[in-house]
Amino acid sequence: MLVGGFSWAGLVLGQTIPSCIPSNTTPQVHVEGLSERVGDLTITCTGGSGLVQGSVFLTLNTNITNKQDDSGLPLNLAVSTNPGSASPVGTTVRLYSSSTLLVVASYTVPTPASQPVVFSVKGLRAAPGMLSNGVGSSTVTLTLVSVGLNMAGAGFPLPIALATTSLLTSNIGNGIPCVESPLPSPLDFSTFATTTSSSTIRLTEGFPGGFAPKEAGLGAGADTGTRIIVRFSGYGSNARIFVPDNIVGSSGTVSTSAGGYGTTVSSGSFTAGGNQLLFSRVNGADANGIGGSAVTTIAYLPPGTNQFTSVSEVPLSGGAGYVLYEVLDGNTNLKEIAQIPVFLVVPQTPCGLAISPPSFTVNLAPVSNVSVGTSTDAIPRYLPVAIGSDCQANNDCSASYFPLLSVDSTPIQLVGSAQGNAKTAAVQISNAGGGVLPFKVTIAYLTGANWLTASPAFGQNNTAVYLTADPSALAVGIYGATVTIDSGAFGTATVSVTFTVGAAGIKITGLANAASFKSVLSPGAYAALFGVNLAGKNVTVTFNGLQASLVYTSATQINLIVPAALGSAVAADVVVATEAGKSDPFKVTLQPSSPGIFNPGIVNFTDGATNDSNHPVARGDIVLIFGTGLAIPVTGQVTVNIGNQTNLIPQFAGAQGSFPALQQINIAVPQTIPAAPNPVPLSFCVPLPNSALACSNVVNLYIK
Repeated sequence: MLVGGFSWAGLVLGQTIPSCIPSNTTPQVHVEGLSERVGDLTITCTGGSGLVQGSVFLTLNTNITNKQDDSGLPLNLAVSTNPGSASPVGTTVRLYSSSTLLVVASYTVPTPASQPVVFSVKGLRAAPGMLSNGVGSSTVTLTLVSVGLNMAGAGFPLPIALATTSLLTSNIGNGIPCVESPLPSPLDFSTFATTTSSSTIRLTEGFPGGFAPKEAGLGAGADTGTRIIVRFSGYGSNARIFVPDNIVGSSGTVSTSAGGYGTTVSSGSFTAGGNQLLFSRVNGADANGIGGSAVTTIAYLPPGTNQFTSVSEVPLSGGAGYVLYEVLDGNTNLKEIAQIPVFLVVPQTPCGLAISPPSFTVNLAPVSNVSVGTSTDAIPRYLPVAIGSDCQANNDCSASYFPLLSVDSTPIQLVGSAQGNAKTAAVQISNAGGGVLPFKVTIAYLTGANWLTASPAFGQNNTAVYLTADPSALAVGIYGATVTIDSGAFGTATVSVTFTVGAAGIKITGLANAASFKSVLSPGAYAALFGVNLAGKNVTVTFNGLQASLVYTSATQINLIVPAALGSAVAADVVVATEAGKSDPFKVTLQPSSPGIFNPGIVNFTDGATNDSNHPVARGDIVLIFGTGLAIPVTGQVTVNIGNQTNLIPQFAGAQGSFPALQQINIAVPQTIPAAPNPVPLSFCVPLPNSALACSNVVNLYIK
């Protein structure tokens, strides 16, 4: 008979079958793991007679993940026997499927037959993280099916491991405050801790022994001890991140801390041989935490107490990077805690944040999604899942050193009109605790879509977030949205927003110098106002409440003269009113002069014709330039640019005299203007009180 590739001769006629009883150990393993050592299995057989040849199928409720050799046989399994006087004994083992192990054994029943024959299977690895996708607890079970043995409990699941979350974490200042923080000197722990902006990651074991070094029984063939990978993202080009090379945990002589969580500052003291928790930074590992080597090795530490002071930089690319630590030593009888300080160096403020909120995340490593046994994938390895908070395990969730989100959640009511201006309201976000409170803002629409924006979309600590509702693409109606401010473990808040959009009203869409069409205006200048529903019987336009002189009105455009009484104002709120109502204020920027040339707006003095391709001007002749936006009386020297001739002094620059708000500049065309190109560009400039030049738009001058 052939079973799983192994020959089994079966029982001799008249032979009796031994009775076997399985037993097991059920240690805790990491629920996040994809290659965790599970409990040892023992099968004790008694009775029977003669030569016994039996096969046992061991089926887990998840994949078996032992590494395999080139033939696909599982490695690092210790299958042993204690046969008493049984002789001879032979045992072979192989994978029958991704979740089933086949053990084939043969032995001669000892005398007396009641003498136990014990088989043990050690080093079996499984993927408990598959059972719950790394979230929550689960149990790894084993089901036995035997051929040639009378197996007690065959076909019933036998617990082989209690999968439990092994790592909990929290942080103070996730994202690190974006403030100026200088590079210290010297580059050692104590200097960083006392002079540089920092955050602290706290790591807590879910159960004693969760932080396991390679030497502490992770099983034959383990590539590493427990590893922690910290990923950074969202930092600008100016930011530099530094971390300690070694971390001493709570069981150490003095644990590592930058003063977080109510502890005192210390780089950490470790006494060799004391089973104290020690992490060492790993250099040379890839982004998943595979490979590389620890900067510290237990075997080469001097006896007695070792003080660690070295700090090194985390390479960042595009504002992102990672650092990896490996457990070198620890106490399997204690639930241990460790703190990883993170130091941020920023030469100046602001620190140039990227497009996402600056943050760091923590995972067990190497991270992977490979849940089958291969010849290449690292052991152990873990799902990249979110790690739960450790504050409940440490009974300090309400401690003052944790940030605490505080938000005014009063519902927001906004009212606008179809095609009208956007409406804005502010939501105040505060940190009612300690450290740095990071947050991000998301919007969920109950009605409509994409009509609400939040700025900023992420931030830190005490910040006003402005919500802007845009009715431009909305029909008349009532729209709703929910705004969520998420600070992770530090709190979440929601604010409801209702936006009532009424019928289309008066709306200003733009306002510009009527000659140059530049958006900056000056008192006393011609301007063109654009919008919708501007027409009416009693149309008025006001600038900061001062009424403008209207030259032309229509439903979409109003030409006007900016009130000269605005004087030295640098900005104005413009409102259009008719018998139908008022527009929302439209803000414009003002300066003393905002020169513009009308087009056409140049007249040849000699023939009185408008200058164009059919009526060019001769060199040496005078042209009259008509524009608007000059401060009257003119202060400062007006200059004209014609072709390659700059800073030309006009013969006259001032009010035109016949029309309000119109200015005139007279200038002779230089004899030295070259024949080509033709036409040539023409503009004029006037100095502002701050000595900057305000220049007009450029128009064409045609030359004979």
